[in-house]
Amino acid sequence: SEVLGAAALPQDRFLRTVGFGRAARSAWQHLSAEARADINAYVAGINAFLISHHGRQLPPEFTLLNFEPEPWSGEDVLVWVKMMAWDLGANYSLELFRRDLVEKVGAERAAQLMPPYPADAPTIMGAALGTDAPSHDARDPGAPSSVTPSSSTNNVAPSAEPAAATATMATTGVIPAWSELFRQALATGHPAVTEFLLNGARTEALGSNNWVVDGTMTASGKPILANDPHLSTHIPSLWYLAHMSAGAFDVIGGSFPGAPAIAIGRNSHIAWGETNVAADVEDFYLEKLDADGKAAEFQGRFEPLHVIHEEIKVKGRAPVMVDVRVTRHGPLVSDALNVMNAGSSLPPLAFRWTALDGDDSTVEAFLKLNEAKNWDEFVEAMRLFITPSQNFVYADTEGHIGYFLPGRIPIRQAGDGLTPSPGWTGDHEWTGFVPFDALLRAFDPPSHMIVTANHRPNPQDDPLMIALEYPEPYRAEQITALLRGRRGLTASDIQKVQADVYSRHAATLLPLLLKTVDATTASSDVPQALAILREWKYNADRDSAAPAIFEAWFLALAPAIVGDDLGPRLLDSYEGRYSFVTRFISHTLTSNDEAWCDDSRTPVKESCRAVVTTALQQGLAALTQSMGADMKSWKWGTVHPAVFPHQGLDAVAQLRPILNRSIANGGDWSTVDVG
Repeated sequence: SEVLGAAALPQDRFLRTVGFGRAARSAWQHLSAEARADINAYVAGINAFLISHHGRQLPPEFTLLNFEPEPWSGEDVLVWVKMMAWDLGANYSLELFRRDLVEKVGAERAAQLMPPYPADAPTIMGAALGTDAPSHDARDPGAPSSVTPSSSTNNVAPSAEPAAATATMATTGVIPAWSELFRQALATGHPAVTEFLLNGARTEALGSNNWVVDGTMTASGKPILANDPHLSTHIPSLWYLAHMSAGAFDVIGGSFPGAPAIAIGRNSHIAWGETNVAADVEDFYLEKLDADGKAAEFQGRFEPLHVIHEEIKVKGRAPVMVDVRVTRHGPLVSDALNVMNAGSSLPPLAFRWTALDGDDSTVEAFLKLNEAKNWDEFVEAMRLFITPSQNFVYADTEGHIGYFLPGRIPIRQAGDGLTPSPGWTGDHEWTGFVPFDALLRAFDPPSHMIVTANHRPNPQDDPLMIALEYPEPYRAEQITALLRGRRGLTASDIQKVQADVYSRHAATLLPLLLKTVDATTASSDVPQALAILREWKYNADRDSAAPAIFEAWFLALAPAIVGDDLGPRLLDSYEGRYSFVTRFISHTLTSNDEAWCDDSRTPVKESCRAVVTTALQQGLAALTQSMGADMKSWKWGTVHPAVFPHQGLDAVAQLRPILNRSIANGGDWSTVDVG
């Protein structure tokens, strides 16, 4: 708001209410003197640049918006790390969505729409220790004969998808000042500006992979470690590569602007990589307030709320004061969300999150990690890691490999954290955190390899509760199938695995759809589309028509089956949760559940067969509109580009053609090369 004016007030109000800045200031005071010295040295480098660069010497965004950045600080470093934790969180918006879904369709039907991770699906620790039964054999995973459904008709929870509405700016003959355009874009609620702050979660079309193999599987006799962290694509990139060398200190890898360490990389002794665990470290608490809204009930007594006065500077007008109300469970984020969203009337909801704890030492963990020389020092660095929990894979020059899941994982007195809990009873409090020595780890496992791809870390019968919502394990299964039993692997072989676009999603779901569709009552273009799909080997190549047809069909299924049950708002959030949708559809079609397939808005009773056929016709119509009537010329990459939006200025419609980039892309949400 200080730069852009009142249009940015909702975002500022939300950030101040959650308290990212307050938590960063507290964490700074709790860091060791050594860590503060390291961070201050990094900050001094940033400020040396800022002191010597002004006006047009700065990046053009500052010129366009007519401001210069303030000096950087250690607290800025920590708050940026917390914003990354927010981006990698998966439970915040999912709790609210599940709450709304239960209100709409009831608990039983909501459970059908959002079933848990399949009991027979692979887990990280199970596979590493050799206790998971292989879901597929080690034959060519590109051949349809080697692919069967990954699990039963149970479903998995995906990472949550932002539910921001799309906004379009009016185009005029005169382009106003860029800063005014940006303010207009903010005022319209452009999703590029709002979705990150409002939802704090990631779409299921994103997902990271890492794996490590030991020397028994490689040509060199030494481990090979691979990592592809699929965060959102941007211009400028969220990642940048850095190589720091100073005497014995030598580390290289991927870092973030504003973070004083290599996040993923290697030094002279060890290598490490990360994927997101999506540990459930966020909880909402429903609060009972007194009539004045100044106290919250807890176990029969009213406790005064702690009120924090936040001043938000606003360009062109007086500062805005925000009173942040805080209960024993955390800030009442409902206050901000109700102001930000017209018509919203959330009850008092307090937000508990490990990243808001005052002693967050995560940045110090990375500083120690950059200097670690062996497994023991690596583990000691993990001791300082708070949030967001990551699946770390490890390798060293001595030939060892390993896995570690660090982080502060809450222990709940009762409940599972899937929906908001009553805050006044005292029955759902966090009673502590999982002890460090009880966190998951593996060192030189008998499998000779470790694979993580955001799937469930521990077996179902493990009492350690990390989370209950994980994406379908397609990527982990495919990586495992491509590596299992291999010998003589080289870096080139590993790169080929990273570029794999075999769609286990299609291999699982398409045979069921082909069995259900009714070609005799369909439009004239359906037989040709079905012929293309029946010949498809499930590789989601960007130059192929088949993946475009399948994906368009899949995307039309959820609206066709549950659009009448959910309504536009809930459907908008549900249909992008691809693991839920896939398992729900599989169960519905396998059991021929006509109650779901029937559209309550029409007088006729629709069958599942009819709905699946209609969805295919709708998908084909959309593709025809995009690529013309010649089905043989269709290409998946034409309707599936990788888009690189400019961070911030993407909100200005007139600047998008100049600043944004895109390229035809293969893969899909289930492939190793995540599309």
